[in-house]
Amino acid sequence: MFKQIKDLAGGEFYLITSLLIFMVFFILVGVYLLKLNKNHIAMMSNLPIEDQKVQDHEEN
Repeated sequence: MFKQIKDLAGGEFYLITSLLIFMVFFILVGVYLLKLNKNHIAMMSNLPIEDQKVQDHEEN
């Protein structure tokens, strides 16, 4: 596998750059999710249920 990477003839720059962009993106998303307010997550997870309750009351 490493022999194929060495024989890219200048393409290793794009390979390494794309790998770094991929890693940085997912690290940032992971940090964002860990820092996200837990109350906000709970509120957003219950939003479809609460929305259905409001629609049921409006129909009656």
